Order: sequence, then C-alpha cells, then structure tokens
Amino acid sequence: MRLLLVKIFILVSLSCLGQHGQIAGRVTMTDKVSGPSYLTLILKMDSVEVTGTVPDSEGNFKIDKIDKGTYSLVIRQIGYRDAITDGLIITSDTLINLNLVYPPPCTFTTDKNPKCIDGHTDKIIPMVYGLPNKRTMEKSKKGKVHLAGCNLTGCDPKFYCTIHKKEL
Repeated sequence: MRLLLVKIFILVSLSCLGQHGQIAGRVTMTDKVSGPSYLTLILKMDSVEVTGTVPDSEGNFKIDKIDKGTYSLVIRQIGYRDAITDGLIITSDTLINLNLVYPPPCTFTTDKNPKCIDGHTDKIIPMVYGLPNKRTMEKSKKGKVHLAGCNLTGCDPKFYCTIHKKEL
C-alpha cells in the first residue's frame, strides 16, 4: 500500500511539472537609434502585469514558467509608444517563438475625420505632443485634447478615442 501511495505521489508531482509554458524570440530594431537592450518586455494577463524581461544586446529574450492562459506581450521603451502582441495562448509545455519588430510599422490614420474601432466619430479628440503650456493643460483637464508625450517617432497617432481609450 505504501509503495502504491509513493507511485501516485510521484505521478502527480511529475504531471504538475509540465503545467507551464514559455515565450522566446527576438526583437529587431527598425530605427537603429537605440539597441534592444533599452527595451522592456512585459507579459500581461487581463491588463495585469504578470512578469517581464529585458532582451540581450542581440534582441533575444525568453520568459519561462508561464501559467496556462491567454496573454499579451508589451514591448516598452521609455519615451516611445508600446508595441502590443495580443492573443498568446499558453497551455502545458507550450513554446511560443516570436520574431518581433520595434517600433512597429505605422498603422495610424492620416484621415482628418477618423473613425474609431466600432465606427463612431464622436468622442474623438486630437493628441498634443511636446511640453504642454498652461492653456494646453487646461484643455487636457477638460477632455478636449489628449497629452501624448514629448518624443516623436515619425509614426505617431493624431487622435484619441475617449470611449475606448485607444490611439487612432
């Protein structure tokens, strides 16, 4: 009986070891101004930060011991917009290999009358870049403009949807 209990314990222990996944890959920089070692990769589940890492000087990264679930991987560099990869599904013994580009290609609208993701055109305000003055701060507090930071990349959003909290 004791031998049977030991065998069951070992089998249960071994099955628990394979309940994690892994995300690995490489980030390629498109601007060549700063290296990938200035990036931070953050793994999120339901907008909650779970873990993260920093890529090496070649852009290679690895995140181990990820529990089952659906995740988003955020690439962040101070002063620049985030690049988000959604829908990363981790099951037991999953290995996801990603080849990512940062900053991502420009996808923002150049239209003067933008539409949001569900087609509405109301509640869309302009984005303002640079150091805000007193007048711009007052407009921001009233919800008439969205402050967007100081660093420009040449591919920056021009509008902000206040309903979906999304840059357009």
